[in-house]
Amino acid sequence: MESPEYKMRLRSLHIVLILSFIGSGYDFISYMLTGLVHPLMKSTYYSGSLTLPSEMTVYFEQILETPRSFFFCGAILYCLSFIGVLFMWRLRKSGFHLYTLAQLLVLLITVLFLGRGALSLGSVMFTLLFVVYYYIALRNLGVFNKATEQQENSDNNSDNLTE
Repeated sequence: MESPEYKMRLRSLHIVLILSFIGSGYDFISYMLTGLVHPLMKSTYYSGSLTLPSEMTVYFEQILETPRSFFFCGAILYCLSFIGVLFMWRLRKSGFHLYTLAQLLVLLITVLFLGRGALSLGSVMFTLLFVVYYYIALRNLGVFNKATEQQENSDNNSDNLTE
């Protein structure tokens, strides 16, 4: 039987995981759609058939000058992040590692494709805040214990048998 403290910790983890579900899912859709319509946006804008308010012109031109591959790389990484969140929901240690790797690679591709100036301190801080929170929350729930690791391995083996 689970203790009330365990249930409270699990509930708080689930609340933060829901935020990550929303964020990763939204970012996946945004990056994928932008990557897909990027050539169309570019041709429409430069043909003069798209008029934008002057406040949006600089921002829109920055998006158009961003390589299309940046958006597809971002979509893949946010999909991996979403999968990592799903695994953490199931209290799998591998979810934490997948989520953390995907989030750090999102920061890295931003710097590689757009330069250091495109990386905001807020993005770095939120990434680190969520990674640290997930580590502490999962550790407090016993996910990183050896017994839990053995249970996860046996769960993976039983999943493979049912496929």
